[in-house]
Amino acid sequence: MSIVIRSARAGDGPALRDLIVALADHQGQAGLVTANAAELETVLCSQDDHRGCLVADLDGKPVGLAYWYEVFTTFSGKSKLYLEDLIVSPQARSSGTGFLLMQKLAQICVERGYPRFEWLALSENEVGRKFYRRIGGNIKQGADTWHLPETAIRALAEQP
Repeated sequence: MSIVIRSARAGDGPALRDLIVALADHQGQAGLVTANAAELETVLCSQDDHRGCLVADLDGKPVGLAYWYEVFTTFSGKSKLYLEDLIVSPQARSSGTGFLLMQKLAQICVERGYPRFEWLALSENEVGRKFYRRIGGNIKQGADTWHLPETAIRALAEQP
């Protein structure tokens, strides 16, 4: 069994979409995935200094991804790495794939001088939360994540 971590590249779109759909399905949200493989490939496989997508290949087959982007923080005056999605397919869990993806992200932080590395985890994702604690992660207390869904965005934008 060989795990290789690499940057997403042209041709990965269908595999990336399959991983994203599998995650959404696992979370009971498969109907929310509207991006097609071509759209995902255009963004996730593009070369950009401020974002990236890592792919984990297990014996040559994509079984995981980590999509991240840089966010500037005003308090430190530096950028941090924000992990949007960490996905490992069910057949690759407990293989070290998630660890290797997180390790590569930590290496990117060190290389770029990012003092912070952050992500969200669902409260009910106890397996993920145990993994994050094991690698040294801490829950940031005192803040809730808020969002505006599309309908609320439009309503706010159109208010007089």
